[in-house]
Amino acid sequence: MNLLFDTNILISLVRDYSLNLFQQINPNNNKMFISIVTVGELRSIALQNNWGVNKLALLEALLEEILIIEITETLIDTYAQIDAYAQHRNPAFSNYPFKTARNMGKNDLWIAATAALLGLQLVTTDSDFDHLHEAFFDVQRIKPSDLK
Repeated sequence: MNLLFDTNILISLVRDYSLNLFQQINPNNNKMFISIVTVGELRSIALQNNWGVNKLALLEALLEEILIIEITETLIDTYAQIDAYAQHRNPAFSNYPFKTARNMGKNDLWIAATAALLGLQLVTTDSDFDHLHEAFFDVQRIKPSDLK
């Protein structure tokens, strides 16, 4: 299955760009994608943390290797479905694997919509997408400690 990386995966790759880390994240050499939202988040993080020339160059090199998915009108309905589902208010679902609403950041909603619409497995280090696992797409969660 092809992969969509959450922003935290790219941050880990910029910190330690090595073949071992890439093989750990993508052992089957699947196609790799990110949302344009991730690019915005990465550039903001780089700016806020005053990344140096070398780290910025590495980021740009990584972005050249990964396919970037733009936000288009085709994502809007999927975004709405996921947002309503996370709030326990999607009429297409009667059973939810979680008891209370899950407030998601708007950037995470766009990333989730991209994974769902394109049938990609979302790779992340956090639990922000766990409630969407199997309902919209597969989530592969990697422990942050494994990426060091």
